[in-house]
Amino acid sequence: MYFVIKWSGWGPLVIPLMLLGLVFGVVVQELFDGTPMITDPAWVTGFLISAVLIRTIGRRLNRYGDLHTLYDIPMQHWWWLGLTCAALTLGLVILIRA
Repeated sequence: MYFVIKWSGWGPLVIPLMLLGLVFGVVVQELFDGTPMITDPAWVTGFLISAVLIRTIGRRLNRYGDLHTLYDIPMQHWWWLGLTCAALTLGLVILIRA
């Protein structure tokens, strides 16, 4: 079985930028010893930061055409993935803490 990633230009940069949100949440959780009042919003904020970075960097790289893609989708259009992760994380936080 093969796992194929199709990209052009700097398109695969979407993957580490998404992981940046996850790393932000983990670092804040470790720094504040898992205090829910701080770490819960940090997870959501981390994914929102990822979405903003993907949108901003993608628009900047693709200002002269869609040269940087991941699975034939221009890089700046992957921001919805960060927003979706933020919304799902917020939903989990509300369900767990309620």
